[in-house]
Amino acid sequence: METVKAIYSARLTGNQFLYNEFKVVCNLIKHGLNKKDAADKIINENLFEYRSFKAINKHIGAVWERANYLDDFLIDMVLTESNEIGRLINFYAILKYDRLFLEFMEEVLVDKIYSRQMELTKSDISNYFSVKAEQSETVANFKETTLKRLRLAYFEVLSGAGYINSDRDNAELTIPLGIYQITGHLEEIGDKRYAKAMLG
Repeated sequence: METVKAIYSARLTGNQFLYNEFKVVCNLIKHGLNKKDAADKIINENLFEYRSFKAINKHIGAVWERANYLDDFLIDMVLTESNEIGRLINFYAILKYDRLFLEFMEEVLVDKIYSRQMELTKSDISNYFSVKAEQSETVANFKETTLKRLRLAYFEVLSGAGYINSDRDNAELTIPLGIYQITGHLEEIGDKRYAKAMLG
């Protein structure tokens, strides 16, 4: 499978969980549409059910990229299994899409759950960004407003996938049961790193 992107980014601030949009795009890919035709259909039929075209254009690229990390098996699962499973596959695609968030799962969340520290706080995420700022000039140059939006995005993504019980500043951690329907396949296709990051 595809290797991890080398560049850290803050792009989750503008493109957070987006599960309904992700499912729409998976369906269009399943029907053989390319990116341009899919975008035209989404806009012309307002398949995202947004109030403005500006919002549609803002998210199409991100959701298309995420959905294209999936193989046929995972796309079929998104379209046929429960929303719980679909949301976890979307979460996997976000890990593929965003290196900074992938490493957050690996370096913070996995360690917390394995050591039975079952709470995620605003400070946990802030401390992670501080560590990354020492390692990366890109992260060091993030403005405080960007870091604040990223913290909110991380809570929102984790809540959307079922890893926390709230998207507030302090949240109880849990392991979504549905991950085991996905992580075995990820290991088979060579994405063991992502399976482990999902706590599989």
